[in-house]
Amino acid sequence: MRILVTSTPGLGHLLPLLPLAREAAARGHEVRVAVGESLGPVVVGAGLHHEPVGPATLSQVVAGIPDLAGLTGRRLAVVIFRQAFCGAIASGIAEDLQALTDRWRPDAIVHEDMEFGSWIVAERLGIPHVTVQATAWRPRMRDLAGAPLNELRIRHGLAPDPELSGLYGATFFTTRPSSLRDPDVPLPDVTAELRPIADDRDGAAGADPPADPFPTPDGRARVAVTLGTVNAGQRDVLGAILAGAAATGAHIVGALGSDPAALGPMPSGVTVHRYVPMSTLLPVADLVAFHGGSGTMLAALAAGRPMVIVPLAADQPDNADLCERAGVARVVPLETLTADAVRDAVADVLAQPTYRQRAIAVAAEIAAMPGPDAAMDRIESIVATR
Repeated sequence: MRILVTSTPGLGHLLPLLPLAREAAARGHEVRVAVGESLGPVVVGAGLHHEPVGPATLSQVVAGIPDLAGLTGRRLAVVIFRQAFCGAIASGIAEDLQALTDRWRPDAIVHEDMEFGSWIVAERLGIPHVTVQATAWRPRMRDLAGAPLNELRIRHGLAPDPELSGLYGATFFTTRPSSLRDPDVPLPDVTAELRPIADDRDGAAGADPPADPFPTPDGRARVAVTLGTVNAGQRDVLGAILAGAAATGAHIVGALGSDPAALGPMPSGVTVHRYVPMSTLLPVADLVAFHGGSGTMLAALAAGRPMVIVPLAADQPDNADLCERAGVARVVPLETLTADAVRDAVADVLAQPTYRQRAIAVAAEIAAMPGPDAAMDRIESIVATR
């Protein structure tokens, strides 16, 4: 069977797909991963075949959006969602996938939930597609997608789908454990569970990560700090989080996604690296202070680690709200971010055992979710039935 795996050009969007792609390849299926050129090394490092499609990077697309200055949080997320993900990215991927599938016809497409070009190609080819959840479930955002995605459908010779009824395909694989789902916002009818796996060790940074990110334990707490892979330029935010966490007297390790020298001298007790895989860093931390990105959030919870979240944009405010509601995190709003606010939040989460206890309970929920093998069983059944 031929399986095409597609993603928007962001590392956090691609990584949730890799365990499923590896499982498909291990079963002998022919797998190709279609994503922006910049993520080719990650795909190849995972032992998979890369097909460059669409824009090379997410930052390249966002840089071309006018009037973003002054926008933060959900307002910024809405503009980027419509103009980047529903606009240039969806259009570019759909065009390139049409050319790809003219020479290599897949039997099924597996895509992440912010990649909106491949479902159009799947419908034109008459093949099934499935969705893997990479971001927070936000059906209100889907309402914003109707007009641009239907325009794209018409350009590709398809009839309008005003309700976007075919958007998620035959199955929507949720990667969220039950504690991180809002019962008032139900998931699609075609939902099945897929255990999130931090598949992040191969080729993600072009730098050698430390084998042991934290110094020898001396009884002090260990705090991991990161803003993910696309927020390295948020130096004021990073600085406030690092300084506030350090003020608690804990050991701090920062995974920056950029040259550590750009931040200047670090407070005592702080070590920073360009890159540390979350699968290496988070299991040995006592707390994770970060931006609320989905990949880091799920990796932290899978390791049973509580969090302090400073949400910036995208789905991060939604993730932060759900984590706070689940009792696994304190949230420091960007609008009130100071080093003192971070210090107080970190100290509180470290001092209150209920945060850690709830995080361990959520880790058990994640461990009980079906893995990539069950998801591939389902995909093979869908293709066989069709």
